[in-house]
Amino acid sequence: MGQDGFVQSGKFEVTVFRADGQSWRKERHANPTDPEGKWPNLFTTEGQNYLANLQATSPNSVVAHMVVGTATVAAAYASVVASLGEVDRNTMATRTSATNVLTEVCTFAGGLDSIASVSIRAIGCSNDARSGQGILRALTVLGTGVVLANSDFLQVNYTTTVS
Repeated sequence: MGQDGFVQSGKFEVTVFRADGQSWRKERHANPTDPEGKWPNLFTTEGQNYLANLQATSPNSVVAHMVVGTATVAAAYASVVASLGEVDRNTMATRTSATNVLTEVCTFAGGLDSIASVSIRAIGCSNDARSGQGILRALTVLGTGVVLANSDFLQVNYTTTVS
């Protein structure tokens, strides 16, 4: 919390859609230590600098991409894109804001994104479409990995609240 009482917090909600041959089964990848089952997010130093930059100058680009990786090291304020163990990066499907809440949604496909059989443990938000590039605004490291089959989808809903 800053001197003026400014607080930035966020949480990731992770859902896996699995095909069983007949239909889709929705499987929530819940955090057992959170009452809502959501995963905590760490607003990185790069992300804080980016937010400050928005108020002073024009940024290079909007943070419109989600990154998934295999990193198992806990998130830290000094975390950067290279620390995720990146395996895929997609453009967010939606980005909406209302009052003081920003909601971002991104979906990853096991086979289509070539990430089947990979243990996804890290999820982050970046301002660059290129692999390994850009600033890392936010990061969460899941307590347990998510492994997708070729026909599975991973949907990430990320909510940031500024108060």
